[in-house]
Amino acid sequence: MTERLIKRRINIIKRFKAFTNVPNRMEQVRVKNDVIYINDSKAENVNATYFALQSIHKPVIWIAGGDDTKTDYWELMSLVRQKVEAIIMIGTDNSRLSVHFSPVIENIYEVSSMAEAVQLANQISNPGTSVLLSPACKPDLSFADYQDRGLQFVKAVNKL
Repeated sequence: MTERLIKRRINIIKRFKAFTNVPNRMEQVRVKNDVIYINDSKAENVNATYFALQSIHKPVIWIAGGDDTKTDYWELMSLVRQKVEAIIMIGTDNSRLSVHFSPVIENIYEVSSMAEAVQLANQISNPGTSVLLSPACKPDLSFADYQDRGLQFVKAVNKL
């Protein structure tokens, strides 16, 4: 291996080590009592949430919902069956989310605010679980945009 190639590889490794994840995209916010809190607020479609769920190798408390107009959750069914222990729904109309997953998830909750969602997730989570905010849809009127939704999640988690 040439010296030039070695320098190039070292440079690539340095860049990877310096990389930090962007806010609202699989952002680990905090670990408390061996529970990992992950902000994936930018996941505004089923495909993004699919990859978020797929990447977590622990049981999940999933915070989802928002402006749920015509969202087809079918792609998530197998991952939800395998990984999700509970769903906490935020947003104004989560009937589609509830109807779709109630046959396979016993623990489905509806809350009115992000602070309430995080508090509930904290209460029902066990050590070794992950709390994932990955809405699979756009924010409803409770939030200005996905960034506001993510910021409210981060603030609520940091208040625990």
